[in-house]
Amino acid sequence: MPISHGDYLFALIRSLTKAEKRNFRLYARRIQGEGDLKFLQLFDVLEKQTNYNEEVLLRKLKGTSKSQFSNLKRHLYQHILTSLRLVQLGKRAEIQVREWIDYADVLYGKGLYIQALKLLTRAKTLAININNDLLHLEIVEYEKRIESRHITRSPTERMEGLTEEAYSRSSISKTIVELSNFKLILQRRFINNGHVKNPGERLKAEMFFQNSLPRIDRQKLTFFEKVYLYQTYYWQHYLLQEYDQCLEYAKNWISLYDNDPRMIQPDVDMFLIGMHHVLITAFYCRNYPVFCETLQRLENFRQEHYHRLDYNSKILSFLFVHQARFNRCFMDGNIQDALRLIPRTLGRIKRYEDLLDPHKVLIFYYKIACAYLIADKPGQAIDFLNKILNAEGKALREDLQAYTQLLFILAHYDLGNFELLDYRIQNAARFVQRMKDPSLLQKTMVHHLRALLRTSPPQRHQTLQSFLVKIESLRAIPTEQRSFIFLDPASWILGKLHDRPLSTIIQQRSDP
Repeated sequence: MPISHGDYLFALIRSLTKAEKRNFRLYARRIQGEGDLKFLQLFDVLEKQTNYNEEVLLRKLKGTSKSQFSNLKRHLYQHILTSLRLVQLGKRAEIQVREWIDYADVLYGKGLYIQALKLLTRAKTLAININNDLLHLEIVEYEKRIESRHITRSPTERMEGLTEEAYSRSSISKTIVELSNFKLILQRRFINNGHVKNPGERLKAEMFFQNSLPRIDRQKLTFFEKVYLYQTYYWQHYLLQEYDQCLEYAKNWISLYDNDPRMIQPDVDMFLIGMHHVLITAFYCRNYPVFCETLQRLENFRQEHYHRLDYNSKILSFLFVHQARFNRCFMDGNIQDALRLIPRTLGRIKRYEDLLDPHKVLIFYYKIACAYLIADKPGQAIDFLNKILNAEGKALREDLQAYTQLLFILAHYDLGNFELLDYRIQNAARFVQRMKDPSLLQKTMVHHLRALLRTSPPQRHQTLQSFLVKIESLRAIPTEQRSFIFLDPASWILGKLHDRPLSTIIQQRSDP
């Protein structure tokens, strides 16, 4: 596999576990002669680097020209992938199926088509066991090709069975492709436009869904057809901010794995993502029992299977579990637990920093800032809010950038930095004004924070009361529900009105 930059090779080596590095060295020594281990020398040098530095590599590999070095990198990259594939062969059923298909192709090329058919039968049995409809169809098509070109003495029943099987598998594969395509379209609509914001948008979204949902027979769906169908409905209800319905479809998604646990291993990431969606929507719905039950299940699964997870699955498990741990603290008001979680979370971010999406890191920083603000540590909250505000590019969604600016103002207010607030409120006001679809909560926060700043101390109690009444009136608006997930100004105002710590107010208002 050709690579365009040494960073790709460096990132691959950084992702290897100690066992995978050991296996690679054993593999390399088996395939190379005594005097031909230069790509292994490159591996050893790269493994010791903390940052990719090509000049240092060329100095270490004396006598290697730049053109030779390019080939050497490509050579090493290919061998690492081959070594990893061999390690995964006994762990991933899909890899085993594809290997048997490849072996069948080699046998067929040798004219040993009967042997090829027998190997394809083994591959098909495994593909059926793991509900891999696409591989199943590929095998059936290969069987048909062999049967149509050679005299195999197969009975008529087998030939008829193959054609029926091909029709069935092609129909199933078509449904999976259509549903997965439609799910991606719905995700893209959310990324581009966000949630529906008024009755007109809701009507358009509902009509689009009804007209575009693939027509399927729901009584005969295979495992992954059901998975993609539930995902499609999940994203539609997510667009509509119908989180109770999202929760039901996410639970249906997980129930498929409950009914057939052997399907977890072939695609553990799909299972983890399903549990993550249950946790997210249970958090949005404030369904504390479902949230805690699912989090405990995810914690148990992670502990039991962690040593068998690949690197990507470990990263996902970290993201999902740590985010859920913070959310649980916000639900039950136990902010001390959130503070104890921060060092471990930051350590994991450091471990995986090269492979984490910047948006996911900034979400953690936002939650950490919230925890510090609630714990009456506004200085530490500002430190993490600055990390978000100073991040390069647009790593964080526009609405969360606005909440970050508003949280930043609340933290400076808590510190008594009133001389900075006029400038910060003006910045936030300009940002909200430029937003494509600012929420009413964001607009209200800017307006009332400006009014609060301009109010004399004796009048602030009355201004805060007016602020609180307006904030609480927004909770009754369906399209504003999501805004309160990321910002809880009412608790902050109550803390100021009653001169009590925010952590105490949060704990009293929590509803586990």
